Order: sequence, then structure tokens, then C-alpha cells
Amino acid sequence: MIEFALWLITPDRELADKWYRLFSRERLNVKPLSGLAAVDGIPQDAWGLAFINIGAGGLTSPRELKTLLGGRKNISIIVFSGPAVTTNPEISAYLEGGADDFILSDIDERVLLSKAKAHIRRLLPSLNLARTVVTSADGEIELEKGKRTVRLGPAAGRHKTLDGLTPKEFELLFLLLGSEASVVSRKTLMEEIWREKSGLVNVETIDKHVETLRRKLGAYGKRIKTVYGTGYIYKSRPEETL
Repeated sequence: MIEFALWLITPDRELADKWYRLFSRERLNVKPLSGLAAVDGIPQDAWGLAFINIGAGGLTSPRELKTLLGGRKNISIIVFSGPAVTTNPEISAYLEGGADDFILSDIDERVLLSKAKAHIRRLLPSLNLARTVVTSADGEIELEKGKRTVRLGPAAGRHKTLDGLTPKEFELLFLLLGSEASVVSRKTLMEEIWREKSGLVNVETIDKHVETLRRKLGAYGKRIKTVYGTGYIYKSRPEETL
């Protein structure tokens, strides 16, 4: 199981506590770090989102950011500073140096949360493809990528293996289940499943695959909900509103 984390790298304890509470309410795996030295403890193959403070105790130059990134491909980095602390040329240098975004520490919490979710949405498809096993939140559906197997009902201690899924139906379920409770756009489904042929795929093709997948899943198929004009979402409790 690949762990996805959100790191808060700042010496500002008050700010770290504030953002920790905000992101924890969204059930994110938040890990506050006091400074850059603690980054060495993050595994090279880790997945996540890192908020890094610019200034004393944090990043002091774009060059440090390049050293920090060193081979890490699965972490999205957002650098931040206090209001009127960082100049536009400095911000540009950090973004050119590898940062994915820049914010001010007094950012509205709603905007901060929206930005974090946007970055996570961009990371999730690749994260899902890197996993070998994904399980629904209630444990009722389990997919194993290597063996391409689907097990239904393992949480109850008695399960059955679902046979007959086509490769594309399996990948479709893998993406939706791995992004449970989050909307997966049709564009993402096309790019991740059809890859270089995605430009030749129309919406009707995806909708037909989803319809067939729902039917093969039986009662579990009701958990795949359509988000009109956008894509699809998987929920263990389909009665919940979106």
C-alpha cells in the first residue's frame, strides 16, 4: 500500500498547528516538519504534497529547492512566505526552480484547501497506477493489479472473485476505487486508460464502459455515480449526496 502524505515544513508552530487542523479535518495524512533537515527522512519513493516555508528555518534560495527535489518525482511542492516578504523575482525563481505553486501564509483557508485538493487531484491518477492493491473504504471491494483480480465482500470474511472484466473495465474500476469519494473526470479516464489513443475516444465510449462495469458489479455497481458534465465518482455509501 502506497502512503500519501501532506508535509508542513515551517518553523512557525502557530501556523503549522492551524494548517494541521485544517487539513486533518479533510482526513489527510498531515506530517508537520520543523525544517528542511527533516526532509531527509522522507523516503525517495514517497508520494504527497509539501508546503515549504521560505525564509528563516525554511528555504533560503531556489538552489536549495533543486537540491531538495533531487530525484523526487512524486511530490508536489508549494512554497509560501509571509505577506510582503518575498519579491516577485524571488517567487519566479522558486517556480522556475521546481516549485509547483506559491502562496502567502495569510491565504484564506478555503482557497488554501481548494489549492491543496487541486494538486492532489493531479497526483492521484499517477498514484493509483503505481499501487498494486486498492480497497474500498468499507473493505467490500479489493482489486489486485498484478493478478488483475477483483474480490467482492472480503470485509465480511466471505468473498467471491469477480471474473469477466475486460482490461479497460478493470483499469476504470481501479481508477475510480483508488480515488474514492473524489470525482474523476472523463478527460482523466481517457488519458490514463486509453493513453496515446485518448484523442480518438469520445464520451459515449467511456459511458458505455461504465454502464457495462456497473452491470457486472451487480449491487456494487450502484456505488459508481455519474457527475453530470464532469465524470464519475465511487462511494462506498452511494446514498450520500455529492
